[in-house]
Amino acid sequence: MSRTLRADAQRNYDAVVDAARDAFASRGTAASLDDIAERAGVGNATLYRHFPTRDSLVVEALRFRLAELDAVARELGSHPEPAVALREWFLELADALRAWPGLPDTVAAALGDENSPLRIACQPLQLRTQMLLLKAQDVDAARLGLTPAEVFALMLALAWAAERFGDTDADLERRVDVVLAGVLV
Repeated sequence: MSRTLRADAQRNYDAVVDAARDAFASRGTAASLDDIAERAGVGNATLYRHFPTRDSLVVEALRFRLAELDAVARELGSHPEPAVALREWFLELADALRAWPGLPDTVAAALGDENSPLRIACQPLQLRTQMLLLKAQDVDAARLGLTPAEVFALMLALAWAAERFGDTDADLERRVDVVLAGVLV
């Protein structure tokens, strides 16, 4: 968060974010915002004052993970084998997007809403996907004609399937490899 809050307001803010992370992990991104406020020990007006939309709360609850993903993608950008880097990015992003029940659906819906703070928060991930895809295409390791938006959508679909079917890490790797058979050359 970029603004400075009074100590009590900061405690409330942090309590809401912590309660949201717990609720999203246990009940998914559709968890009741009123229940989150109650778990945080604040009224719903306090929650809505800080987070006017569900997406704004999801963004804040994901803030650290989004920063971690950006760092991973930056590191993968210097990998000597672009196809390997793209595969690792698929695994990393799909795994992150299945962290909470319903998160792939929430992100997909946000991508269709140009006013969504979650859409804005996902833009760096989309740019990193583009960077990795273009590097793979530049060395003829990925099919030409694929767009970064299509590849990002495939990652969301993988995350949805992994979350929906309770995939293990090995299951997710297999799904990624199957999808990459159509992406990589």
